[in-house]
Amino acid sequence: MNKQLMINLVNTLTKYKDGTGEHDRAIFKTFLYGVFDETNRNFTVVKHLELLAEVLVEKRRVDLVDDIAFANHNAAYELDAHLRELK
Repeated sequence: MNKQLMINLVNTLTKYKDGTGEHDRAIFKTFLYGVFDETNRNFTVVKHLELLAEVLVEKRRVDLVDDIAFANHNAAYELDAHLRELK
């Protein structure tokens, strides 16, 4: 996965997480669970968590890790490890 695609992912998550409507929260939750589903062979982020950690730091959206923990606690744990390495 290239960095621009990961940036787009974080931007999309941010847009819908920060949205004010119920519709925004529903899209956020659906998208979040979809991209962190380890059985999703078409678009899975769990193989690129180091890159995701870099983008989260650059975009100042490390807070998304808490939401990621609900979708995939193993991915969130690994993300935390990558984030600690970046500090």
